[in-house]
Amino acid sequence: MEIIIADYAGFCFGVKRAIELAEKTLQINKKPVYSLGPLIHNPQVVEKFEKMGLKNIEGIEDVSEGTLIIRSHGAVPEVFAEAEKKDLKLVDATCPFVKRAQRLVQDLKEKGYQVVVVGDKNHPEVIALVGWADNKAIVIKNEEEALKLPHYAKIGVVAQTTQREDNFYNVVGILRKKADDLLVYNTICHATRDRQEAARDLARRVDVVVVVGGRNSSNTRKLAEVCSGTGTVTYHIETAEELKSQWFINKRRVGVTAGASTPDWIIEEVVSKMMEFKDNLEEKIEEIEEEKQKTLQDQKESEGAVVEPAQTETGVEVPEAGSTDGGGENKQADEKEGSSEENNMQVEAHLAENLKNISRGDIVKGTVVQIKENEVLVDIGGKSEGIIPIHELSLKKVDDPNEVVNIGDEIEVQVLRVENEEGNPVLSKKRADRIRAWEMLEEAYNNGSEVEGTVIEVVKGGLLVDVGIRGFVPASLVEKGYVEDLTQYVGKTLRLKVIELDRSRNKIVLSRKAVLDEEFERMKQETWNSLEEGQVRKGIVRRITDFGAFVDLGGVDGLLHVSEISWGRVDHPSDVLKEGQEIDVKVLSINREEGKISLGLKQLQPNPWDTAEGRYPVGTIVEGKVLRIAPFGAFVEVEPGIEGLVHISQLAEEHVEKTEDVVSVGDKIPVKVLSVDSKAQRMSLSRRQALRDKERAAKKEKESSKKQESAKEEAKGREKENKVLSETDTLETGEGISKIGEIVGDILKKEDFNKS
Repeated sequence: MEIIIADYAGFCFGVKRAIELAEKTLQINKKPVYSLGPLIHNPQVVEKFEKMGLKNIEGIEDVSEGTLIIRSHGAVPEVFAEAEKKDLKLVDATCPFVKRAQRLVQDLKEKGYQVVVVGDKNHPEVIALVGWADNKAIVIKNEEEALKLPHYAKIGVVAQTTQREDNFYNVVGILRKKADDLLVYNTICHATRDRQEAARDLARRVDVVVVVGGRNSSNTRKLAEVCSGTGTVTYHIETAEELKSQWFINKRRVGVTAGASTPDWIIEEVVSKMMEFKDNLEEKIEEIEEEKQKTLQDQKESEGAVVEPAQTETGVEVPEAGSTDGGGENKQADEKEGSSEENNMQVEAHLAENLKNISRGDIVKGTVVQIKENEVLVDIGGKSEGIIPIHELSLKKVDDPNEVVNIGDEIEVQVLRVENEEGNPVLSKKRADRIRAWEMLEEAYNNGSEVEGTVIEVVKGGLLVDVGIRGFVPASLVEKGYVEDLTQYVGKTLRLKVIELDRSRNKIVLSRKAVLDEEFERMKQETWNSLEEGQVRKGIVRRITDFGAFVDLGGVDGLLHVSEISWGRVDHPSDVLKEGQEIDVKVLSINREEGKISLGLKQLQPNPWDTAEGRYPVGTIVEGKVLRIAPFGAFVEVEPGIEGLVHISQLAEEHVEKTEDVVSVGDKIPVKVLSVDSKAQRMSLSRRQALRDKERAAKKEKESSKKQESAKEEAKGREKENKVLSETDTLETGEGISKIGEIVGDILKKEDFNKS
């Protein structure tokens, strides 16, 4: 029997979103959390959320405080208004497709159209849609009801998101004759359409279809209608308990689909139960075939039997009773017969000591004696080795038996058949492991202990794990927070807790989050016990906000305020820190009653004010950055952690009306240190005096430079004069006079010489 699961079976986007919102809301809210009506149309999921603390109410009048979740079907506008009036925290989990339909009916009503909703008037989604049309919408279920509708000038049509598309367009066809102006919006969710098409296609390819989902779920009922409409036998069930093995007798292919409100773990249970039926049916078929073969063999023997003479084990013919064929020979025969009987008794005693009496269903121990390509031979102490077919070795698919067992291994097996056609017991390691696994899991469930499981694969909504049997870990229970990519866990061994166990339904639900929560609580308590003010501890930045960062000290978060990050100004914590960063922090204060811890980072660095007086003596001119502007002046940072005030009177030589007329935030300006008080962490600065001192220094530098240039020119003149005198001493009179004339002419051209 082949089991085929339809595409798009299980939670749709809208339902999944509602589930995730509800889970997150329950995790972060300590006050009561309510759901306006069942969160989704699945009693098992509703029951699960009730255990988590979600209270199901019929009307908003039943709530006075806390958080209210609007389910995926949506709610009428009055609910939102009343929630605001009561100051309730509202979590709107309305499906986006439903939300779109609500906006459309509201818009159609405002434009004067008679709104028509094609759907079930008692369905909560439709009730909400009617509410968004001021309760004046008309609900039509099918063509018959559409024919009764009177004529309108303007009609606007929308559909319940889970409607069958063929029904919707059949109704629209009739409404075209009922209005002068018809606006049609196909608001059927594409996921619903895809799900129904996939179910229809599957039904045409199988012998029987099982539709899984709540009986009060509209989309699940429509799935069943779609499947049965193909002529294929269809069964609508809520849980695996409702399955009956006789449904699948002589069926080669079985299809499984599920409504949008059906969680994956229920689908998995149904498939697992059907796999058990499949195995049992195969066993029954084998037993029937064995009985047939045995009956045929008995018939053949009775029809053509030839009676052979009785023989002893030595092959000597036994004389008939009363024979007088030689007394001595009879005596010898008697002696030989007695000896033979004695040997037989010894052999039987030996066999009785070593042979195990086995029955179908027994679990026995055996030793692996031979490994073949498709089977394993195991010595269980019988007259012949037992056989484990390759498909009975493990829950996982096995290509090579050597991957599972080795020769000489002692293993436990379950007896499937005492003898096959060749006289060998047929055994199963897989089923024995399964029985032992159930025992282990029941013990773990009862005493709350951990189990280990290897992740086999990712399925819709979570992980399948091998814990001796196949267990399911919902995605929301894999980590403490949301996990986007579950494939990272495939092949990994996880520590888990059993949170739900039902052997009769073959149901096992596990949680890794429960293990992590316990560890977290233990670590949290240890951290609280060891925390003291003044400690320096390592922590990890978990969350950054505008006012600071939350640092995980080991299960306990402390607040590192933005003012405690650095001695300098920090505009935003993200400028200095990153989420996931490991840092050392100092514990500044602890409030155990309120669970609050204040942390500091700058305290682990030297305070620049401690050495400010020595590094910035009065009269020092430095460049600073304008941090803040006030009516009375500007605050200027001279280095990270040290800032001083430039009073408005010290901004410029002239009178200043407003600080911002002279400087702006971010400007870099020269300032002169007027005073420093390290204890009070105050510094008085002056831009006016700094500019004045800089101007004086620049003027002095210019004058000094000019004097240096004059001195250089005078030195050059003296050098040339000396050169003339030197040359006249060596030249002849005429030549010397001529040369002197040239030099004197050059000198006379010089401006400085003429002036002098």
